[in-house]
Amino acid sequence: MSRRYDGEWVVSSLLLDRAERFSDDSAVASPDGTLTYADLVQRASRVAGMLSEIGVRPGDRVATMLQSTEDYLAAWHGVLWCGAIDVPVNVEFRGRFLEHVLRDSGAIVLVVDGRWLERLNGIDLGALRHVVAVGEPVGGVTTAVSVHAFADALEHEPADRYCAAETDATYIIYTSGTTGASKGAVHNNRSSIHYIMPFVEGLDLADDDVCYSMFPLFHQMGRSACTTAAIWVGNRVELRTGFSASGFLDDIRTSGATWMGYFGAVVLFLWKQEPSPRDRDHALRRAFGSSAPPELIAPWEERFGVTLYEVYGSTEIGLGSGLGSGPRKLGTMGLPCRHVEVAIVDESENPLPPGEIGEAIWRPRYPYSIFQGYWNQPEATLESWRNLWFHSGDAGYVDDEGYFVFTDRIKDVIRRRGENISSFAVEESVRAQPGVLEVAAYAVTPLAATEEEVMVAVVPSGERPDSAVLFQALCETMPRSAVPRYLRFVDELPKTPTQRVQKFVLREEGITADSVDREALGIFPPRE
Repeated sequence: MSRRYDGEWVVSSLLLDRAERFSDDSAVASPDGTLTYADLVQRASRVAGMLSEIGVRPGDRVATMLQSTEDYLAAWHGVLWCGAIDVPVNVEFRGRFLEHVLRDSGAIVLVVDGRWLERLNGIDLGALRHVVAVGEPVGGVTTAVSVHAFADALEHEPADRYCAAETDATYIIYTSGTTGASKGAVHNNRSSIHYIMPFVEGLDLADDDVCYSMFPLFHQMGRSACTTAAIWVGNRVELRTGFSASGFLDDIRTSGATWMGYFGAVVLFLWKQEPSPRDRDHALRRAFGSSAPPELIAPWEERFGVTLYEVYGSTEIGLGSGLGSGPRKLGTMGLPCRHVEVAIVDESENPLPPGEIGEAIWRPRYPYSIFQGYWNQPEATLESWRNLWFHSGDAGYVDDEGYFVFTDRIKDVIRRRGENISSFAVEESVRAQPGVLEVAAYAVTPLAATEEEVMVAVVPSGERPDSAVLFQALCETMPRSAVPRYLRFVDELPKTPTQRVQKFVLREEGITADSVDREALGIFPPRE
């Protein structure tokens, strides 16, 4: 009997079906323990019972701010069980960032790790009236909200499941804020399921597969691509709260994981580990993600015995390309997924031919297969949906076979002396040099200058490379216009919890006192 789900596209119906068919099978595991499908439904229904008792009604917003644990799954699915809308909150948010999400969403309840209760003090909580604390509270809340214990929720009388429609909203997931204030992308049951189907189909998931997720559950990769996709197939998902290169393969062996998601740094960090005869001694066979160094994909796969699928996706459209629509093609992010179509346009919205770089715009092939707009922001919704296409803000092109290639965030493109320079391409060139672990390229404007210059922030892989030697190597391997003018060595790059580099932070810091000016060293790229 197939474990795949074939019922209505409603997330709570999916979970109920799993519990009825595979009640004693493991649904989720972490270092803290394991929950069966029956356990998960029972906990979700009890959480829903408490939420209903304190006044939560279908359509209300309930914010969840937790680490990726079994408790988060119980809270998230408890919200859906009573027909409310989940608002997953980045666990690093505090101050104005946290205030923005709570006020903008209009959440009336926040389920939060007890360690972070104090973050609620001194900010405008908007419509928030109740807080449910997971674990021991640290400090207290000085504003007028009622505080409840999550442990009490797990003992509450279960609530009946709210029979949601496929078009009812399931969650408002806020963008990562790499370029500015977060916007809440609204998803419903149908778009929640459309998001996972390319993973189910493209990874050819079987009944006995096991998912390994190191992504936070407030992010689409952890929430949808890993966890919900695993539930759809009846797999177990192994939740982790982070990544450690030194212990990763041992953890993969112990967990029995066969598929996972990655971010580019994972591929790089594992490659930098000392090779071992046990590098292929595990059950992991396929992984999906983005930003793996292109030159490493083939040798990495040979060394570790894992096929890497480079994919393109966003908070709004879900997975746009790379799985479920055809064979992979190295150097690209795959063919567009079946539920969307893509076009590449110029600044005047005219379509561009294959091979020409422009903005990637997307639209759904099926009703409600991508997000339904930005919560509370009709103007931003209209702007993003110009001419009935969603404008991603990403630059790229499609090749002659229809494969999509991402080149850069449009806001990250650097314009120097009339030329557009891809920060992504600059980063690839710098990362290929000895002694470089990570790099971010961005634009800066020197004092008394009017044009942008290229600057790179570099995390060394060990001993810091000699600046002059690095600059000289870049002059010999990069186009003249793209060679960085400024270099800064840093211990780490500013990132979101999902490992996206926050370039706006670097741009705001500008040319710092510890930055090295290539021209001050007397190093200039050769002329043609």
